[in-house]
Amino acid sequence: MSKYKVLNKSIISLIVASITIVLTFSPNAHANPQLHHKGNDYSSYIGGSTQAVNGWSTAVLSTSTLMDENKRLGRTYVQAWARLDTIKAHYGNYYIPTVAAIETKMKTVTQDSSFVFDIQGTNPGENLKEHEIDTTIFDLLDYKISGVGVIGSLLNQYSNGITTGTDQDISNSKNGTLTFLWPTDASLPNTISWKDANKAIGAYKKSGVTAEFNFRIIDGLQVHVAPQARVQYGLYTATSITPLKIWSAEAYVQHTIN
Repeated sequence: MSKYKVLNKSIISLIVASITIVLTFSPNAHANPQLHHKGNDYSSYIGGSTQAVNGWSTAVLSTSTLMDENKRLGRTYVQAWARLDTIKAHYGNYYIPTVAAIETKMKTVTQDSSFVFDIQGTNPGENLKEHEIDTTIFDLLDYKISGVGVIGSLLNQYSNGITTGTDQDISNSKNGTLTFLWPTDASLPNTISWKDANKAIGAYKKSGVTAEFNFRIIDGLQVHVAPQARVQYGLYTATSITPLKIWSAEAYVQHTIN
C-alpha cells in the first residue's frame, strides 16, 4: 500500500471523527430534535405596581427548550410580545403609545442550579445601531428661509441618540439578557389570548421578538430556570418629540431543564 493511500485513509478517519464529535454535541445535529414547550405567561402591570385597565396583559411570553441527547448543551427560546391595545385603553387619548424595547432574560433561580449552568451566547447577538441626522443643510437654508434651522434642530433632538437593534448582556453567565430596542411588529392584538401566543416557538410568527439563549449544563444535571420578558413602552403626547418611557412588570415561566 502506498504512503499516499495511508495518508488518505488517515485524513478520512480524521474527518469522520470530527463529524462524530459535531453530531454528538450539537443540539441541531439530530434528525428529529424535540422542542419542549415550557409554558406561556403574562403580566398585567405597568409602571411598578399599577395594574392595567380591566386587568389586561401588558407583556406576553412563550418559552421552549431544546436539548442535545447528552443533556449538556441546549437552547431556550423566549418569544415575547407587547400589548399596545391594553396601553391605548389604559391611557385613553392622552398618550400615543409605541414599543420602545422588549427585554428578554434567561436566569437560574436556585444556588445549586447556578453552579452547574452557564449561558454561552444569544441569537441574535449584540447589534446596536445609532441614528443621527446631519442638520448642516438646515442651517445653510436658514440664511434664505428663516425658521428652517429650527426644524433641523427639532429633528436633531428627535433622532440623535436613538439606538435600535439588540443589546446583549451575558457578563453574568447565570443571568443573560437580550434587549430588543424599538422593535417593529412587536405587539400582539388583545383578540389573541396570551395562552395562544405561539405555544411551539419553532413555528415562527412575524409579530413579537424571539431570543435564543444557548447554554451548557455540567454533567447533564437538572437545573431550575425562569426565562422572562418585559416591555418598555414609549408614551408620546401630541406636542412631545421624545417619549415618556415606562416598563411593564415581568412575565416569566419557572421550570426545570433535564
